[in-house]
Amino acid sequence: MLDVLAWAYFDLGKLDKSEEAFSEILDINPNAEPGLQGRAWIYYYRDDYVQASEWFRKAVARKPSAESLSGLAASDRHSGQVEFDEYEESMRLALALDPEYTWGIRELAWSLTDQFRYDEALELFRTATEIDSFDANAQYGMAVVLIEQDEWEEAFNYITRTLELDPDFVAGKSRRSLILLMLDRPKQALADAEAVINATPDEADGYVRKARALSAMGRRAKAHEVLQTAEEMAGPNSYLLYWRADLLAADYEFEAALVQIRRSVKRDDANHIDHRFHAEIALWLDKTTEARGAINRALKLSPDEPYTQYVNALVMLNEGQFKAAESTFDMAIEAGLSEDYLGDFLSALVAEGRIVQALRMRVRYSNGNQG
Repeated sequence: MLDVLAWAYFDLGKLDKSEEAFSEILDINPNAEPGLQGRAWIYYYRDDYVQASEWFRKAVARKPSAESLSGLAASDRHSGQVEFDEYEESMRLALALDPEYTWGIRELAWSLTDQFRYDEALELFRTATEIDSFDANAQYGMAVVLIEQDEWEEAFNYITRTLELDPDFVAGKSRRSLILLMLDRPKQALADAEAVINATPDEADGYVRKARALSAMGRRAKAHEVLQTAEEMAGPNSYLLYWRADLLAADYEFEAALVQIRRSVKRDDANHIDHRFHAEIALWLDKTTEARGAINRALKLSPDEPYTQYVNALVMLNEGQFKAAESTFDMAIEAGLSEDYLGDFLSALVAEGRIVQALRMRVRYSNGNQG
């Protein structure tokens, strides 16, 4: 009865009450697995992953289960106690105990998404939706991965289902705004962006969505105003400054864009995308040394990301490393970069006077020989 009560409080978001009930279980029996595991989940959802790991280990020692094993694996990963390979092995072991444990399926799928293993993540999210068609998180996961794969129409179907199940899901509305924008429906994207701003006026996300929608509608000046307002309301963060730079670059205001992206990459929350874009803007301004420093930082954070490798190849062209640039482009293609970028790379080679190299590369790719 206490276990049922504890989980009822947990599902209502009343973690203090839930913890009290789990503690009562442990008062009755300090080795009761439901109490040990329940205490672990309390710590987990409070983001105290070190404590969560300790309690999950106690639960696993008492009675191994999909729930406790996957909770332990996730806690160890979030607290940096294990490498990804060990985490994945533990998660798959947990799911072998219960192949229909949707929390574990989703957790592994989200972590694979972080590793850019989109096909595997998609398969897992799809499995979760087939087990439980009312699982909004799994539906949302499907949409997120399909966005990463540029499958916008299909992503729209899943984000629609997500918001049917959870109409107040702000992140879902934000993603739908992005999808609608990419489907060339900026007015509808703008409506979702406004809803996100209304729900979270002190966060940058809704303002960025709104600015992008306005820009797509040709209202560039208004878009820049929105991002200025966003900085006043939400404060400067790397994400917001990135998009300030992006909109300025779209207007060919590269010097102004460089100012904003330099602000972005100085922040602790800057990621490989910020550094990569810094490299691109520096290249457009023929600042090769600055571009090299920026792309090196991007590669350090995400060495296997295909587009980052592609930008590295472009920097190499500016540095005169023509054969190395070609090899790096080949590696980017092997890592998953679309061959649509081949034309741009060949144009860059021609601009550097490497006409014969470009022709040979074109023939090589036409014959299906990428490496």
